[in-house]
Amino acid sequence: MVEKFLNSVLASATVSTVLLAALAFLLRGWITERLKNAIKYEYDRDMESYKSMLARVHTATAEGQKAAIERRMKAFDRLWKAMLAIKKSTSVYNYHFDIRTKAEWLSLPSDSNFRSHIGGLDDNAILLLLGDAAIEEERPYIGEIVWALFFVYRSFNVRLIHLARSSLSNPSAIDWIADLPTRGMLSAAVSAKEIEELDGLEIGKVDFVCGIIENKVLYSWRKLISGVEFGDEALKHASDILKVVKKFS
Repeated sequence: MVEKFLNSVLASATVSTVLLAALAFLLRGWITERLKNAIKYEYDRDMESYKSMLARVHTATAEGQKAAIERRMKAFDRLWKAMLAIKKSTSVYNYHFDIRTKAEWLSLPSDSNFRSHIGGLDDNAILLLLGDAAIEEERPYIGEIVWALFFVYRSFNVRLIHLARSSLSNPSAIDWIADLPTRGMLSAAVSAKEIEELDGLEIGKVDFVCGIIENKVLYSWRKLISGVEFGDEALKHASDILKVVKKFS
């Protein structure tokens, strides 16, 4: 009888063990599946959030780039108009040099019409020839190379008028092509080969210089739009130009 009891207990224990093992297996599978589903849900949710964030960043970046390009275009448009205005206002006086050879313009200080024309300019009138007084507001948007070239362009045109006026009391001042400050300023923005070409011209020297700088501005602007112009080498080049110009201004 005792033996039957023990067999019954053992059988019952075995069944319980089997049941518990089966239950544990089922629970483990259920828990594992729940964890997988929970992780997948969290992953999917995070991925959607990440994709949404990337979409917003992409949109913001595209809009930011578009706005930056539009701002640069407006800045360049303003600077180009300023250059054209300077060219127009100074050409009224600088044409005296362009239509004459060097030998001919050296005699200008003794010409009564020239003296009357240039003699009417005072310092305030010359300052007005500089044009847009707030143009430097566009400097951060157009880049240092373009700004440096514009600075040379403006300084060159106005200096010629200053020399023309100075020639009324000092006739030798009229020889702008031999003026060291003017040549030093030009050498910062114009190549040695271009200076050599300038010296070889008989007439149209002023227009030649202006044309070179205008083309350099347009070329630099195309590089600026493409993003090439922001390198350290370009910034150093711009800094060197401005240092030379300010030295002779």
